[in-house]
Amino acid sequence: MMNGRRRRGQGIILILIILFVIVVVFVVLSSRSAQVKSAPVVLEAFWKVGVENVTSARVGDMVEAHLIVEAPEEYVGSIVVKIRKDISFWSDSDYSVKTVPVDLKGGQPTELELEFVPDQASEGRLRGYFVEVDFTVKNANWVMENSYPPRLRVNPPVPSSNF
Repeated sequence: MMNGRRRRGQGIILILIILFVIVVVFVVLSSRSAQVKSAPVVLEAFWKVGVENVTSARVGDMVEAHLIVEAPEEYVGSIVVKIRKDISFWSDSDYSVKTVPVDLKGGQPTELELEFVPDQASEGRLRGYFVEVDFTVKNANWVMENSYPPRLRVNPPVPSSNF
């Protein structure tokens, strides 16, 4: 009779442990889902050389990557903006990285900029340059569409004339 009660008690404890594990898993998954839902979004991304919007530049040009970012709710933390080289049949590589501390108000668009000078033309395995954004607080990221444009093609520098 004691063995029956002991087994029943162990069964109840086992059920309680399983329920506890299910609740913990549910809480963890729903909190991660909520983080991704409330992450900021990139509304627009474009390139500028001087005052002109461009889809291509030359090696040596000062290029500005512009991003219009909006958070659905307040976002306080940092945003990492990366200019990456798009390399065919190989891993893409970071070319320029900037961490921007931000205090975004919900629903209010904010413009971020990153200047860089391309050092290679879009030739051979290098297809061009693109932007990737990491929203560190929300553990989310955004990558520029994989086409040209919006990605930046870079032409060789203008040959200098020898007169």
